[in-house]
Amino acid sequence: MEKRSYRRFTAEEKRTILEETRQPGVTLSEVCRKHSVSPALVYQWRAVAQQATTAALQQVDSRGKSQPDAQTARLLAELERMRRVVAEITAENLELEKNSRAARKSPFECAAETGSVGGRGADAATERVATSADSGVFGD
Repeated sequence: MEKRSYRRFTAEEKRTILEETRQPGVTLSEVCRKHSVSPALVYQWRAVAQQATTAALQQVDSRGKSQPDAQTARLLAELERMRRVVAEITAENLELEKNSRAARKSPFECAAETGSVGGRGADAATERVATSADSGVFGD
């Protein structure tokens, strides 16, 4: 028994055959006989072409811009979510660094900012010395 070989048509050949069937005064049977193709195959090509055209037109909006497919839209949403998370974490990191630097400052750096040692004003230091001198106990 001999193995049957099938012809393969390129996309251009299929398009040409489909265009011939649309010509006025030409029947589908004539075109099929001319190209030795089954009418069922031509109908199948016609259906595939129609589906592809419909799908292509659905992806383009009224301004001519293409709409992303479902997977692309999902990935774009995920990318936007990740960007928001990165921005939030970056803001938290900056706040922690700022607080960390403030906690590591020496009393002299704080004094330079506030104008006194230890973060207290000059009046508080004078009051502390006067109170300890009156009580007779130093460091209380």
